[in-house]
Amino acid sequence: MSVIRTACGLMFFCVALDASASGGFVQAERATPEMIAAGRTPGLVDSRTGARVQLRGVNAGGWLVTENWMCPTGPASNKVGRCQYELADAFRAKFGAEKAEELWDLYRANWWREEDFANVRDLGLNCIRLPFGWRELMTPEGEPIEKGLKRIDWFVEGCRANDLYVILDLHGAPGGQNGRDHSGDVREHRLVSDPASQDLCTKLWTTLAARYRNDTTVAGYDFLNEPEGAPGGLTSTNGVMQIYDRLYKAVRAVDPDHLIFLGACWTPEQIDPPADHGWENVCYEYHFYEWGKKTAAEINAGTDDRVKWERAKGHHVPVFVGEFNLFDSTEAWEYGLKTFDELGWSWAIWTYKVTGPHMNWGLYQGLGRTAPFKATPDDDYETIKRKWSRLGTSESFTLQPFAHLLKKPRPAFPEFPDEA
Repeated sequence: MSVIRTACGLMFFCVALDASASGGFVQAERATPEMIAAGRTPGLVDSRTGARVQLRGVNAGGWLVTENWMCPTGPASNKVGRCQYELADAFRAKFGAEKAEELWDLYRANWWREEDFANVRDLGLNCIRLPFGWRELMTPEGEPIEKGLKRIDWFVEGCRANDLYVILDLHGAPGGQNGRDHSGDVREHRLVSDPASQDLCTKLWTTLAARYRNDTTVAGYDFLNEPEGAPGGLTSTNGVMQIYDRLYKAVRAVDPDHLIFLGACWTPEQIDPPADHGWENVCYEYHFYEWGKKTAAEINAGTDDRVKWERAKGHHVPVFVGEFNLFDSTEAWEYGLKTFDELGWSWAIWTYKVTGPHMNWGLYQGLGRTAPFKATPDDDYETIKRKWSRLGTSESFTLQPFAHLLKKPRPAFPEFPDEA
């Protein structure tokens, strides 16, 4: 254990914590002049004990927001069903609202079960980033949907029971924040230009903040996943900073304590310094995917580049690598995890489970994405029920070999000299 002393005299004890051991809120460590001079990125701390906290986790991708490439879902022969909401609309049109909802309830009951919380814990992780979409939590008129909110409650309770933190991640915002399939809807990307969608997004986040403001199992609120505005956009040019500021002020009026995660598309240059807006207790989030790189040397060089960018253009706030994948190179996984841990950066792998062989995209892989396994609008009701009844991790998925690296002993935190 090492001790860090801040400029104001507070001492932070560097130990690894799980969600139940800490008891306080996860909050951003304030940057001191000494930190800045030393080129050290602030970390996260427990608000009650002062101990530093590093979030080491995985995304619960595919549970509340499906993606056809990694989930047992797919489009019909007429191409309808390219994304979750288009698929849901097709099911509703074909089977009626009640039966369509029964199918999605079955899917969610099987894609993530009680056993999955324990699996994450037993891998040595302490956090789950939970992607969700707006349509299950709020009506277009801004009325909360209690069934959907109780599903989030269930997930938070599952994390609490297994000593895990949870990050609430709005993956699919009203109106669409990027027009990608992982936003739930490829048909629209109007959040940045539509005041009504922005109003609804603000209402959703204030509803969630009011619900969880006293819950320390919730590590924080991840306002918008990959907010490109439109495919190919950048957060520095698309009006997202103004939306972030509006959400920040609305949430802070309800919840002054929780950490807020603000994602950049894609580098530190493309997100404003927090002082420009008066943002406090924030953590900046980046997603690292080394597309097109095959060898460990190439992937490791990409990891090094990310570190250089943050050091050159970073904003002296904690860093969260909210999504990353180092593909099928064990050496790259070892190097990447070691790098993040030595820097004290928090991280969450994308993702927990996937269908089909996808280069270590899932800690667990299973089932093919061939016709016998994926549900499409061409299927009848009973066929979809049969397919989606087989999604339990223990019965249909296999832990991938690289996952053993997560259990390797790693230093709790880098040793820093006292900063008196």
